[in-house]
Amino acid sequence: MRSSARFSNEGDMTKGDVSLLSCIGPLREDPALVILSPPLGGCWGAVPMPRGARKQSESSIYHVMVRGVNQMQLFYDDEDRIVFVERIRRYRDECGFKLYAWCLMDNHVHLLIEVGNVELATIMKKLLLSYSHWFNNKYDRSGYLYEGRFVSKAVDDDHYLLGAVRYIHRNPLEVGGSVDTWTSYRDYMGSDGPGITDTGLVLGMLAEDPERARLAFHELVTGEAEPCDYDFGKPRGQIQEEQAASLIKEIAGVENCTDVCALDSVRRSAAIAEMRSKGLSIRRISRLTGLSRGVVERAGYM
Repeated sequence: MRSSARFSNEGDMTKGDVSLLSCIGPLREDPALVILSPPLGGCWGAVPMPRGARKQSESSIYHVMVRGVNQMQLFYDDEDRIVFVERIRRYRDECGFKLYAWCLMDNHVHLLIEVGNVELATIMKKLLLSYSHWFNNKYDRSGYLYEGRFVSKAVDDDHYLLGAVRYIHRNPLEVGGSVDTWTSYRDYMGSDGPGITDTGLVLGMLAEDPERARLAFHELVTGEAEPCDYDFGKPRGQIQEEQAASLIKEIAGVENCTDVCALDSVRRSAAIAEMRSKGLSIRRISRLTGLSRGVVERAGYM
């Protein structure tokens, strides 16, 4: 499929950019561009970055949302979207984060990120500042591009992770799009996506066989059943550490969490599966019981 997108700044594009035009979402005609004046005191490519402490994720995984200032569009055409995708690729490689899901809407972006050694605020500063410079240069504008601070939400257990993945991919449905419209869906399905998504974790949670995992992923994002009551805009109660320990002991029928290690494999596997169904994460079960993460992962899906 040929593209009508025009690359005005070839120096910013990689060799793979043109091929991306035919593999990410349906192409659209370029709308009329709206050139905005900078706000009072605004400067070239200014990005309001987060201030103050954010809630830290136990798993280092965050659902991040960025919105255009005053509901302004962040993407007017497919060239804009391709540049943003390539900026994600650049800083994923540079900062060493993992990307489990993403979605580019006209005026906002959803990302599901697991951070490594580089903090989330640093990653987002690099990504957003880089794109705002390119965007402002292309459309001959200056000033803020984003609305206030980026919003982040900690994702600390597996059920909530799957809920976030589903939520992100279903965003385009709200405006008449589809789950594969400028999302990570095609990366998951092994088709013609841009290849910026780390799909192994989520697919491994759904099934060991790759084909079965992809079918389960399709059902996750398109089906009626939800893995949990996930809503990005609503606060969620967390299971506290003492509650988690009590739940483990109650389910396994032991006096101490570490006694789970001594259970026979059948009883232990059934107990772990029930723990996970109650919302305890693999990391938390592993930490409190002393079992390796691999044992917990395998037991939960037997």
